[in-house]
This record gives sequence, C-alpha cells and structure tokens, in this order.
Amino acid sequence: MQLANTAGATYFHQVVDCQWACPAHTPVPEYIRLIGQGRYSDAYMVNWVSNVFPGVLGRTCDRPCEPACRRGRVEENNGAKPEPVAICRLKRVAADNKTTLNMPTAAAANGKRVACVGAGPASLTVARDLALQGYSVTVFDGEAKAGGFIRSQIPRFRLPESVIDEETGYVFRLGVEFKNGQRIESMKALMGQ
Repeated sequence: MQLANTAGATYFHQVVDCQWACPAHTPVPEYIRLIGQGRYSDAYMVNWVSNVFPGVLGRTCDRPCEPACRRGRVEENNGAKPEPVAICRLKRVAADNKTTLNMPTAAAANGKRVACVGAGPASLTVARDLALQGYSVTVFDGEAKAGGFIRSQIPRFRLPESVIDEETGYVFRLGVEFKNGQRIESMKALMGQ
C-alpha cells in the first residue's frame, strides 16, 4: 500500500472510513490535523459544523468511528496491530483547549418563525441550523435549563454541567429565544400564538 499524499488539501477533504462511520460524517482527518498543529479552536469549529455539541460528544460518544479507523490497516508496530486513533478523545481535547472561537452569526431575519418543543440536543440542533438561515426560533422546555437528556441522564463525573451550559449557550447567542419552565400541552394552542 502506498503512503497517502498529505501534502495537498485534497487528502483532508476526502471522506475516509472513520468519517463515514460517524453518524454526523464529521471530517475527522481535518480536525485531527488542526489539533496536531495546535489549532484547537479551529478543530472545535470543524466539529461544531456537524456536531452542535463537540464537548459533550467528546465525553459521551460511543465512538463508532474508532473501529473504522484505518490506522490498523496501514501501520504496523513491530508486527502488532496498532490501536485506532482515539478520535472521540481528540474531540474532547479540542473542546477543552479551545480559546477564541470564530462563531458564525445568524443570517438576516427572513420573517419566518419556528417553535421547537423541548430543549434537548435535537431541538437545539434544529434551532442552531435555522437561526443561521435567518429564522426566528423559540425553544420551549418545561425544565429550567436547556439540554434535555444530556443534562438529566448523564452523570456529572462524565459530563460536567458547565460543558452543557457552554455549548447550549452558543446556540442561544445566535438569537434563539429560550422559554424555560413552559411545557407545551397543546400544539393547537402553540400554533395559535
């Protein structure tokens, strides 16, 4: 097998096995390259585009990318098969070592309003994506803080609350409105608003 030509940018834009195995198809080689260069904030932003919560995932993901890692097929370590790259842990490294982030801003308002019921990861992802396209998004949740199951079901030794607050905060800083303590009992009443 020939060594991969990593001199040009095209190598880093190819979909490789680990990227394909990731449900979000995160460009793994690109963010690992950025981490290797010490560009943690840039690596975080590469993750943020496809995964709204890189810091959360860096602590909780079940790592479907790692069994697909091609390192074991292209490298040998004295005849032993090397371990896959710790892709998930590197996501956490980028999240924990980032400094200044160049977060995008919401697009100009397009006059359309969207309500997201629940403030879990799915709703917050939709809210982020729509805010970036100019929609006015309001997220309703019966709980005091956003996060849904990532806040209520993952133990704090695994996922500190500060990480959840930080990453949900990025969504709300895009102009997404959060109405906490408001459980939606009737979709008809919500649509009437």
